[in-house]
Amino acid sequence: MRVPADRATVPFVDKSREPFRLKGLPATKQFADMYFTRLGELRPSVERAVQRTWGAESLKQCVKTLDAEPDVPVLVIGTVYKEMKRKPNILEEVTRDVLDVRPADDGHHKYCGDDDVLFLEDESGRLVLIGEALATVRVVTGVVIAVRGKVKPSGELQVSDLCFAGIAPQPPLSAAATSDCYVALVSGLHVGDPSKDMLPLQMLLEHLTGQLGCAEDHQQQANIVRLIIAGNATSNPVDSSAETGSLVALDVMKKLATAEQQKLSRNVYSLDRYLTSLTSSMPVDLMPGETDPSNFLLPQQPFHHCMLPQSSELETLNLCTNPYACNVGGVDFLGSSGQPLDDMMRYLPSEDRLQALVDSLHFQHIAPTAPDTLGCYPFTSSDPFIMKECPHVYFAGNQPRFESQLVNGPEGQRVLAVLVPAFEQERTCVLVNLRTLECEALSFAGLDEQGE
Repeated sequence: MRVPADRATVPFVDKSREPFRLKGLPATKQFADMYFTRLGELRPSVERAVQRTWGAESLKQCVKTLDAEPDVPVLVIGTVYKEMKRKPNILEEVTRDVLDVRPADDGHHKYCGDDDVLFLEDESGRLVLIGEALATVRVVTGVVIAVRGKVKPSGELQVSDLCFAGIAPQPPLSAAATSDCYVALVSGLHVGDPSKDMLPLQMLLEHLTGQLGCAEDHQQQANIVRLIIAGNATSNPVDSSAETGSLVALDVMKKLATAEQQKLSRNVYSLDRYLTSLTSSMPVDLMPGETDPSNFLLPQQPFHHCMLPQSSELETLNLCTNPYACNVGGVDFLGSSGQPLDDMMRYLPSEDRLQALVDSLHFQHIAPTAPDTLGCYPFTSSDPFIMKECPHVYFAGNQPRFESQLVNGPEGQRVLAVLVPAFEQERTCVLVNLRTLECEALSFAGLDEQGE
């Protein structure tokens, strides 16, 4: 007879309440203020990176974009804007006749192309960036960088070199776990979707709660101190039309039809029951995602407790934001439900999602493409998506597959970057070891086929 093991416990702090919880809705401001705020906040980090890379003397060449003289070596710090012809134009969308049929999606989800143009913008104006130094640079709109070069008589800045802000300073890793303790990361559960097989979800639940496996499995299960659900925990009942590109279940007032409201209610009820079983055994952080009943603009606010009347009664359920930051056992976690990374990939010709996630560490920004093509609130006093501190674990949810990489910074930073796969597709949960910062994937794939 197996003796039930007590689940390990470690200290926990929710660090997302200050940067990501909205204190009022700043939806009436201009987005230009957010870019200027971002530039002002990241300029000191870029200047420090310039000193490390090119030396302190190089800052003496720093000028505003409109003050750069032709054929004189200059250094300019500004925000990148990437002009792409494939990027959707909101003016075309609002002026399109409602009876017109949108062109069918050809499967090309990238905005970027060979004819893209890079601009560098600061408080005074903008310059076109050209040069071979840009050929291999992975950059997206909204990134604050420093560039060196000369302005040509035609007005373009011929770039000879460029510099990002770099990985932010990292607090010391003070892991409280002396043995192997784990945080589980999962995303894309889509609980309640009738088209999905519930067996892998049930197996995940039973594994995390210690109802499956041998004695060795039970020991590891008892050492899983927390579960983070990184978005898309439930399903959106509204289907998208591939031919029209519009949401067919929405009326002209952009509200859910009655049938879709009922489906959504059933999905959320199923999620509540599922979370009640989970949180009865372990602490759970629930982040909203793209398909969840939450606000569209980032940062997404937590599920309202009235949606989850059973599970929210338990203290072990933490309804949190997207993006989300926390400290578990002395290890800082920071991540999103995947929208920022998905949007960045539209700007880049590469399909290397893990590299793009690592790049955002060097940008010191979680969501650089917001607000250009990624919806967010128009913050004016500060940009909450700036990484003032480097996390120890940096993750993105709802990705096509599991990948991870240990990133080392120039000042001793050590970051585990993790792509958390969508569970509905990959049937995979990720375990992060708090002591070693190593991670492993738990796969429940094939269980639904075996049951057929």
